[in-house]
Amino acid sequence: MATPQAPESVAPPPSPGAAPEPRRLSTGHGTAWWGEGWRIFAAAPLMWIGIVLVFFVLMLVMVLVPLIGSLAQTLLFPVFWGGTMLGCDALARGQPLRFGHLFDGFAAGRFGPLVILGLVMLAAGIVLSLIVVIVAFFTIGIAGLSTLASLADPATVDIRALYALGWALLIVFVVAFIGFGLIAMAYWFAPALVVLNGEEPVTALRKSFVASVRNLDAMVIYGLIYIALAVVATLMLGLGWLVLGPMIIGSCYAGWRTVFG
Repeated sequence: MATPQAPESVAPPPSPGAAPEPRRLSTGHGTAWWGEGWRIFAAAPLMWIGIVLVFFVLMLVMVLVPLIGSLAQTLLFPVFWGGTMLGCDALARGQPLRFGHLFDGFAAGRFGPLVILGLVMLAAGIVLSLIVVIVAFFTIGIAGLSTLASLADPATVDIRALYALGWALLIVFVVAFIGFGLIAMAYWFAPALVVLNGEEPVTALRKSFVASVRNLDAMVIYGLIYIALAVVATLMLGLGWLVLGPMIIGSCYAGWRTVFG
């Protein structure tokens, strides 16, 4: 399969080395990152589709393996993601995209730090789950569980208790949403910072979180566009994800380039 060179519209990357502190960008970059994500995909569409397809299959196979599958998926996801960042960087430097870029995160010097990112994310997910369970216990309580049980018979439902239960569930959802958002902010740029700047995992997570906070308005715009694109990709029998997947990868790389470049 031929691998076309990157077109001139793919912006060149910054010089390698430790990343500077993240820049504050305008809100419009939340849209611009998607534009560059599309250009990165268009530079080698067939190769990107092949990479993302194999990526999806590997993630699915791992999660289906009993006991250790979900753990392996969590630990290896940043390793594969780091490889795709190297693929984007190759295109930006005018080099061809290779299928092997997906596995370049396994190289010596990259694998360990990327797995540590996965471990930190796993620990953060466990802590968030515990917090959500505790919040649910104190907000919903035994009375809330009784209300849920009574839903089987509409005639016995207490409307006031049901209303209170709704507010309790909303609080649990908000806590889970905020917690997930904070974890995502720390993770989003971290694999790119590890493989492209050689940052240590903890430093990469810190810089990624600071970058997300400083550019929260752009990240919100980016997220809203993602939701719209995800709906469209899913409605296309899921096949739209073969395009949206590479665009997400490319937009993440574009964010790293503009925030830390």
